[in-house]
Amino acid sequence: MNRTILIILALCAITSAAYGQRPPVKCTEDSPERRGEEGCTVLANRALVGRLPKSVYWHIDRFDSLETAKKAAGPNGVAAEAHGSFWLMTVEAKTNDHHGGHHVAWIGPLKLPAAHSYSMRVQSSLLMPGARTPAHTHPGPEVIYIVDGEQCMETPNAGLHLSAGQSFVVPGNVAHRGRPIGATARRALAMNLYDTAHPVSHDLGDVSLVSCK
Repeated sequence: MNRTILIILALCAITSAAYGQRPPVKCTEDSPERRGEEGCTVLANRALVGRLPKSVYWHIDRFDSLETAKKAAGPNGVAAEAHGSFWLMTVEAKTNDHHGGHHVAWIGPLKLPAAHSYSMRVQSSLLMPGARTPAHTHPGPEVIYIVDGEQCMETPNAGLHLSAGQSFVVPGNVAHRGRPIGATARRALAMNLYDTAHPVSHDLGDVSLVSCK
């Protein structure tokens, strides 16, 4: 084995170790994602208003401007700019009313924990190859919609490959972790529905999760 090959192998080992040491990407307010860098931003975290319908869905609509999205947003809707588009994301019953926007997706029905009141947290995230979220759980369902790129959603039973335009619901109290797949960035929107009396998220330590094949 010549010297050049040894150097290449050493560099690969260093790069692999560096990726393994990268801290997981956690969601914060005004994260670097707001400036086009890797991060996860909490767009809104607030209590839901009124009594929820028996069958609850997460509706995602795209608008031509943030102003029109904000005007169309009801008390249980979040208008935001993310990933180069303007979105209205609403928790409501299944409906064909897209609030004047362009329909993107409706996801559900969502199984909610028993609670006196509910809150929702909406996030926008950008993960680069080699990144990961913490292994974590939520007291209620988490819904993720892939805007661009691909992701492996690691769970205790399977690794689920998600591509742009696809969505997935992680039930409450199920451990999971997200990892981008491939050589490009993964951009996504996500929403948690949870009992207001409990924290929205709980990070886990060493837990066994299944990766994508």
